[in-house]
Amino acid sequence: MALIIELLGTPRVVRDAVEWQPRGRKGWGLLAYLLLTNRPVSRDRLAELLFPGADDPLGALRWSLSDLRRLLGSDCKLYGDPVVVALPSTAVVDVDLVRRGRWDETLELRGLDRDLLEGVGVSGSAAFELWLGNERRRLSGAAEAVLHEATLACLAAGRMNDALGYASRLVELNPFDEAHHVLLVQCLRACGDPVAAAEQVARCTDLFRREMGMEPSPTLRESVHMPTLNSSDARPYSVQAMLEAGESAVAAGAISQGLQTLREAAALARQGQDHHLLARVLVALGHALVYMGRGGDEEGGAVLHEAIAWAIKAGDAHITAIAYRGLAFADLERGRYDRVQELVGMATRLAAGNDAELAWIESIQGACLSDQGYYCQAIEVLGSAIDRAERTDAADAKVFARSWVGRLHLLRGEWSDAAQVLEQALRESRACWIAWSPLPDSLLAEVQMQTGDLKAAESRLERAFVMGRQLDDPCLESISVRGLGLVAIAQGQASRGYRLLVDAPRLSRRLPDSYRWIEAYGLDALCTVAIAQGQVAAPRWVADLEAIAARCGMRELIARSLLHRARLGETGAFDAARDLIGTIDNPVLHTDMSGLADGSDKLFQF
Repeated sequence: MALIIELLGTPRVVRDAVEWQPRGRKGWGLLAYLLLTNRPVSRDRLAELLFPGADDPLGALRWSLSDLRRLLGSDCKLYGDPVVVALPSTAVVDVDLVRRGRWDETLELRGLDRDLLEGVGVSGSAAFELWLGNERRRLSGAAEAVLHEATLACLAAGRMNDALGYASRLVELNPFDEAHHVLLVQCLRACGDPVAAAEQVARCTDLFRREMGMEPSPTLRESVHMPTLNSSDARPYSVQAMLEAGESAVAAGAISQGLQTLREAAALARQGQDHHLLARVLVALGHALVYMGRGGDEEGGAVLHEAIAWAIKAGDAHITAIAYRGLAFADLERGRYDRVQELVGMATRLAAGNDAELAWIESIQGACLSDQGYYCQAIEVLGSAIDRAERTDAADAKVFARSWVGRLHLLRGEWSDAAQVLEQALRESRACWIAWSPLPDSLLAEVQMQTGDLKAAESRLERAFVMGRQLDDPCLESISVRGLGLVAIAQGQASRGYRLLVDAPRLSRRLPDSYRWIEAYGLDALCTVAIAQGQVAAPRWVADLEAIAARCGMRELIARSLLHRARLGETGAFDAARDLIGTIDNPVLHTDMSGLADGSDKLFQF
């Protein structure tokens, strides 16, 4: 019989159809730590984390390891220093399924909607408690990603009751994510219940006002009024002509007009028998919603899932790959990184031999790895994407990949390399993708800040902000305002700089589907300045940063939130940060940690 390890909800191990329990509660904490850190850990460190108050911490650890061997059975290996865990290939571990499994094989997990080690009082060091809290957030975010994907897939397949049920669970799991409410409203409308959809908008609005002191974005209000098109609504033109007109309008910046035309084309194509043409229209509509739609990710996700179904029926691997890539991009923006890796894996297999499409897929994969702090892997994947794009003249994919290479060098403090790559990305974006140019412009401005040219940085950031505002792109506005705040601080304008840094994450949240990494990046800068200025709100900003970074799995930003906690004097935060930073290949992060350890820490300097 397969070994089953369940750590979500009330934990249990099932072996040979018999449920087993450890003899002490620390066994669950030890097992969770070994499986979720996914790397060998020294016995000394495990003893410090889990048995800090024991008379003989290493002896207590040896006893717990022996008990885990009994619990897991003879087919499992648990040995060495550092400790290595080797499970049989047939073992089923719920936390692995939630993070890396298919949504349809993950939904029935007993503890999907529940906390890691729920109800088990696993006490340990302060560093262990911080680790456990962040892992609970990360796995809760992974569960949300599973339910989100399940909702979109069922909505696209016409399984309305299933979609409604999953969307309801999603809102219950995280009621403060507006995108979940938008998706639930979409499901209620698809079920033919506009009254319930309007009531859900009212409930969400009341919740946000009461608990968060803010209004939901216009996306929520508009979601209940979006017209449902059918073939009789479409203008009497050919689907092909409408597809071309819609794509041209979107490319020219007439987003609303282009989306309306593509929706009409999809409504008309659904009445025909040309599966290939329908898939093409749906991919065009889905991509326009995800990349350009400003709050359209939920509608776009459902459309792309529908496109995949029709493309598979038509036997078109290319269209299927493009649809998976669109879904991966939407998940990248929302920080659902485990789902991104699954989607790019499927897209890569389908796009074999198509270098232009693979350039885009690898660009998204590289950005995903970089967001999580896997810099060595990211630079390799992004380099491959650029090579493919140059061979096939995929100009937009090349600009996208080059921008993330520049960001990677910037985060690692490699100013010369960052400047060179970002200047090239900026030149190329102005030639082929002007709407993207504020991002490399803002990143290049930060390089100029770090190298002392504050005047040039300020001018560049002001230009990026104006363009982001013209494009109505909250992410581009946010990252440029973050930079302007830092420039103001460096120029001695402490109050103005702090106000701008408070604004930056708020701007990013203006739409429910904006890029979560940019929001977290802005919060990190805000935390640094708030602590340096002794702002009373500093602990709240740090908690906000940690919550976002942990839920998404942004490892470097989790580490930075722990360093911020350490600066605020929180016990165990530095030790927890040190454990994580040891796995991240960023010399700037290591320098910051060393400075904090030896007392030479500089909270803000250029």
